[in-house]
Amino acid sequence: MRRCYGLFTVAFIFALTAFSAAQATELLPVAAVGPPDGNCIGLQQVGAVSIQLIPGTLYTVSVVGDARANILPGGEYDGLFVYYHDYMDPFHPMTVFLAVGEEHQFVAGDLPFYAYLVDKTLKDVADNTGSFTLTFEAISRDVPREELEVDGVFNCIGLEDMGAAKIILTPEHFYVASISGAAGTNSEPSGYFDGVCMFYRRIDEDPPRPIHPILEVLEYGEEIDFQIHVTGWVYAFFPDESFFTMGSNWGKITIAFEEETPVEHETWGRIKGFYR
Repeated sequence: MRRCYGLFTVAFIFALTAFSAAQATELLPVAAVGPPDGNCIGLQQVGAVSIQLIPGTLYTVSVVGDARANILPGGEYDGLFVYYHDYMDPFHPMTVFLAVGEEHQFVAGDLPFYAYLVDKTLKDVADNTGSFTLTFEAISRDVPREELEVDGVFNCIGLEDMGAAKIILTPEHFYVASISGAAGTNSEPSGYFDGVCMFYRRIDEDPPRPIHPILEVLEYGEEIDFQIHVTGWVYAFFPDESFFTMGSNWGKITIAFEEETPVEHETWGRIKGFYR
């Protein structure tokens, strides 16, 4: 679950947990340069699919389909990652998780629009099935509708093989993830990443889906609290158009995984329900 609450709530939670025992914090640095020194992935070279839309056109994109990382129940992807540059700010990299059934509106830029899935390794990707279809509807009736298919195998990136950062957390423990630092694709004032892409599994979903692949974009000012899967792994990375365009990339974002007690985890769940 995501948290993004006001100062009053933060103060309330601080008072509520001030006397709890201090928990361990694990750090995962994610560098915006390419491998082997960093964790930025060139989408053109690793199987992401792309489409060239009409620059300056306002589109609404949605996704349907059934792509899976495992054929067993719970192995379905809830959506996919997309990457593009908006026409209104061509220097700013846009990294978005687009869920099935949701819509995302944007103004197409000069560069292609990329879409892709991720899995742990290329060996795991070979077992994937299904696909998603993205539909691009322009506001103008004169612009034809476009579609883009994202295959569960051929357009899925094996993160461990392609340079993503990795951490092993204590299996089945509760954590709160947040980010700090700064990273970007170019030296322009708006060339920074808004957050970092994450891939992991959790066991605190209702109903439980222990093999469910979780794709997230964790942004500044947000927190994600979860109970990590028995394997304990979390992968994180940045996307870029190509390994050959990373010469101006800079910086790093650090993900802090702060361990919390089951009571603290349950408390956050209640607060989330209260604000809803």
